[in-house]
Amino acid sequence: MIFFKSVKNRSLNKIAIFIFLASAIFPSYLMAHDTTPERLGPVVSTSNAVSTPQASSVMYPFSGEGLLNEEGKAAKLSSPSIDSLSMDSLSMDSLSMDRVLGPWILPSDSSLHHVNFTAPPSLLGHGKTNAEEDTEVNVESSRQPKISIIIDDVGYNRRGMESSLKLPTEVALAILPHTPFGEKTALKSMEQNRTTLLHAPMENQRELKLGPGGLYVSMSEHEFKSVLRDDLANLPGIKGVNNHMGSLLTTNAQAMNWVMQVLGESNLFFIDSVTSAESVAYTMAQRHSLLASKRDVFLDNVREVNAIDRQFQKLIQLAHKNGQAIAIGHPYPETMAYLLKRLADLNDVSVRLVPIDDMITPPSR
Repeated sequence: MIFFKSVKNRSLNKIAIFIFLASAIFPSYLMAHDTTPERLGPVVSTSNAVSTPQASSVMYPFSGEGLLNEEGKAAKLSSPSIDSLSMDSLSMDSLSMDRVLGPWILPSDSSLHHVNFTAPPSLLGHGKTNAEEDTEVNVESSRQPKISIIIDDVGYNRRGMESSLKLPTEVALAILPHTPFGEKTALKSMEQNRTTLLHAPMENQRELKLGPGGLYVSMSEHEFKSVLRDDLANLPGIKGVNNHMGSLLTTNAQAMNWVMQVLGESNLFFIDSVTSAESVAYTMAQRHSLLASKRDVFLDNVREVNAIDRQFQKLIQLAHKNGQAIAIGHPYPETMAYLLKRLADLNDVSVRLVPIDDMITPPSR
């Protein structure tokens, strides 16, 4: 008889505990939320109580048998079950309604209501982590052909400076030395983490004036190197050099040898603008073990939108053919307007715009 009373008392204790829990939780819930359990979705808990890497900590509506998982089936409690809880653990202090997550009001000891389970694909991105998805995107992107763009002749006016700095930061600026806005443009480029080059004025075959800091075939080695070093010192943050004009100087092996010697002192790269088919600049840069590359396309020899677009399409074609291609443009209003719009979305041509630093070729061995 005593045995049956004991069993009966334990059963009554369980029923009392269940009633106590229901009376503590559901009235507060009903007062706080005008909704029904059937309309409630899963609520993700931000508690640190569960830290297993393969499991998610998620709360679902209560049923008469405990917690429901996403499929509406009973889920197992990771913390002590109601059967094993003592009355001390069910004090009003432990059940104080001090936190709310979604539609569910949690007691201070939120571990009582945590469920450990492996979340379904709908919650975890079909079994892939964010890192894995990012890696797949990066791999796919790395396979795309690359294009790089340099804007030459920057530094003479404010309009050219401001319009160039509005372009994507992957676009490099080649700045003329000793110009009214040259230093300011270089400083602003550094603030944007944009690559800047010295646009070194070099003698041309048409005897056009070069402006300050010009390099000429007739110069002595000392004068030549002194002028070039002064040009470089005039512009902060320079990472490389390309030639302004230079259809004569770039064909002169001795002059190009001096250029590369000076660039080697500061570990700068060289981009041959290829203003002459007979240019030896790229070859000399390679001989001096400098990082170097060559222009593929001039965008705006004709300052008209349709002509610029045709040249841009040529750039894309070369990139798909060779894996990469380099274009040079100028801060003309037509060029700036076209690039500002066109570079905003390159998905239709399946190429990547990258900094010129990513296009330079390691020196040949």
